[in-house]
Amino acid sequence: MQPIVQISLDLTTIAEALETAALALRAGVDWLEAGTPLILAEGLHGVRKGIAAAGHRMPSPLDQLREVVKAVNIPVQAVGGLSLEQAIKCPEYGAPLVVLGAPLTIDADSFKTADGNLEESLRMICAAIHAQKTVFPPKS
Repeated sequence: MQPIVQISLDLTTIAEALETAALALRAGVDWLEAGTPLILAEGLHGVRKGIAAAGHRMPSPLDQLREVVKAVNIPVQAVGGLSLEQAIKCPEYGAPLVVLGAPLTIDADSFKTADGNLEESLRMICAAIHAQKTVFPPKS
């Protein structure tokens, strides 16, 4: 594998981060990281804006899940950063352990499900997940 140069955009404004990213790419940097200060200052919308400015689509947490599953000999679970729809699809990617954290199942402002019935919401989610067959990619 060829060495990779990464720069962390530890800045506090999108304008400065985009300017620095463009400079870094011109200089030959391979990888851009949205640094913690940028995420804290601008939030995820800032990251999305930067990715769109570069002409790329927003990555999905599922993008490399099959590769991870294929590379190991233990069950895999994907946790964090998933939408409910993505979490439900995890078995299709070879990850049979589906974690339902609070952000996937509740309304954060009121700490209850949108319809107020957590049990019914969980029942529907579980039914959708259990109806799938886990697809394990072939090991190399």
